[in-house]
Amino acid sequence: MRVPELDERLGMLTYLTDGGIGGRIKERLSDFVVDEVLMGRRASRVLLGSEGFPSEGPYHYLVAAKFTKMGTRELASLISRELGGRVRYAGLKDARAVTFQFFSLEGRFRLREIRDGVWIRPVGRFHEPLSRGRNDGNHFTVVVRGVELIPSSIADEFPNFFSYQRFGVRPPFNHDIGRALLLRDLGSATSMMAEQGYETRARSLRQLADEVGVELLRLYIHSYQSYLFNLLLSKRLMEGLDPRKGDLVLKENGEVSLYPEAGRLVLPIPGAYTRVRGWTSEALRSILREEGVSLDLFLFREFPEISALGDLRVALARAKSLVSLVRGGNVVLSFFLERGVYATSFLREVIKPRDPAAQGFH
Repeated sequence: MRVPELDERLGMLTYLTDGGIGGRIKERLSDFVVDEVLMGRRASRVLLGSEGFPSEGPYHYLVAAKFTKMGTRELASLISRELGGRVRYAGLKDARAVTFQFFSLEGRFRLREIRDGVWIRPVGRFHEPLSRGRNDGNHFTVVVRGVELIPSSIADEFPNFFSYQRFGVRPPFNHDIGRALLLRDLGSATSMMAEQGYETRARSLRQLADEVGVELLRLYIHSYQSYLFNLLLSKRLMEGLDPRKGDLVLKENGEVSLYPEAGRLVLPIPGAYTRVRGWTSEALRSILREEGVSLDLFLFREFPEISALGDLRVALARAKSLVSLVRGGNVVLSFFLERGVYATSFLREVIKPRDPAAQGFH
């Protein structure tokens, strides 16, 4: 089944299954509800008092309920500005969604409703602040409107692609800027950044970081890593998922081992320290050659703060506790995803959008 042109630009070259239900997501803010799970507790239930939270330690924990279009970074800045103190969070949530999310707060603060559409409540204290990736994952409730095919069942397994939010849905894409930075082509990188609204006259990576922030440069580099991972995963899907010599697998106890040990197939997010064997090594070498890059370029000796050393990611993810309901021409999906897994990757597999941007995948 042919994928849309946008998906090709983002390295998502295939699907796991045939056929999709069609439809649109995010037509209304309430069509996409994200409920963060931390230490086995859902933020919405902690907010309402139906689930408890620890009450010891120096760090205040809050739950923020957001019913307006706003990203996590903007929400964290708003909380810090209005309440005082240093705000931390575990993961980014979709701006075009209703979200329930945990935040930790250091220092004194004044508790009140921040603004229309944003509510917060102190829920307890803990001995350490939140940090990125510390949450268990997220529970989603999604309405798919105008479906073309009412499903008899929906498969819960799907390719664990980095999804549209990572790259953007219109050029210049984040990973294209990341590749230019990797090649130390500052002129091309800053030209594309200007199209995104970041005007700069920087003549070095360090000057660029001073002007736009280190986090933005890391985002571009990580986006290019994500693109390479997507290409590698696409290649594996098209050539078959059967276990091969040299494959890495994630065992049930959380350890990574070599096949033939039992576990979930793991692929590298390429970086300077990536070392793989067998099929993965040959496939990655082919992709890097076509891209005109090498792994050692991810080590920025001139500016180590944006170096990317590499990581691992499971090839297939699963939408756990999946429930689907049909309401007229709409389908309501409820499911849980582990941290780092994109809901839009699951929904892409279910819907098979012909025009992802027009169908809400942004």
